[in-house]
Amino acid sequence: MVHYLTSGASSGEIASAIRKQLNFLSFFSQVLQKLGKADETKDEQFEQVVINFKRQESEGARLQREMKSYMSAIKGMQQASINLTQSLHEVYEPDWHGKDDIVTIGKDCDALWEDFHNKLVDSTLLNLDGYLQQFPDLKMRVAKRSRKLIDYDSARHQLESLQVAGMKNDRKVMKAEDELKKAQKVFDELNVGLQDELPTLWDRRVGFYISTFKCVTSLEAKFHREISLVCRELYEVMTKLGEQHSDKIFTIQGAPSDSGPLRLARTPSPPEDETPPESPDASSNHMLRPVSPGPPRPKSPIQ
Repeated sequence: MVHYLTSGASSGEIASAIRKQLNFLSFFSQVLQKLGKADETKDEQFEQVVINFKRQESEGARLQREMKSYMSAIKGMQQASINLTQSLHEVYEPDWHGKDDIVTIGKDCDALWEDFHNKLVDSTLLNLDGYLQQFPDLKMRVAKRSRKLIDYDSARHQLESLQVAGMKNDRKVMKAEDELKKAQKVFDELNVGLQDELPTLWDRRVGFYISTFKCVTSLEAKFHREISLVCRELYEVMTKLGEQHSDKIFTIQGAPSDSGPLRLARTPSPPEDETPPESPDASSNHMLRPVSPGPPRPKSPIQ
């Protein structure tokens, strides 16, 4: 700028030079901020809020991913149950007991799997999708707040540079002050909203997790209760079929000779839900019996 004054430059050239210099100072101040060599507006409390927000978004995305995997596994089990029932239909002779019953049991079982899946989708997956829809807009506003904070610091540095240069009542100073006020107003509008919304969203995650998993466990418990009744019906049909064909002996080929034949009529009854499982100490079937010692092993040449 001194060069233009001493060389007889016009006022337009001087103004252009000042403008270029201020633009350079603004860019240079942003570079210094990124390098940590210039004063930058810090809000450690809000930075912690943003950290929590990013963590919450990541946890919600994983919950959605695992919930979809869980739904896919339910559909897989439903199809596997259908295939297993169809295989039973193919081998079932027309004169066997319960021919029509197993068809009805298969349909009831398929309906229970389908109802379980649909209720999970309606009560958990859709709510989870709505929960995650809050994050993209807030994420954009957080990024915009960060950019407006840089603009605010840049406007502040420009004004400080002009003041250091000794300009007090110059039009450039007045313009810089006006730009600083505008930048601060835009930043404050974003900042105030996020300062309130992000902590509120963070606190609401607890209630969302509670309601989601209470719903999942409640639906799953109801499903197991109902399908256990259907399984019981199939078991009773098989029991009566065994009584109808009690003379049919099923022998495992290649089994030890002392195992004896396996008869359908001697099929054990299913365990009752109320009976607790026996402890390892009370059941001799789960204990290793002591064996008699065999002949002494020969010692090695070293021994």
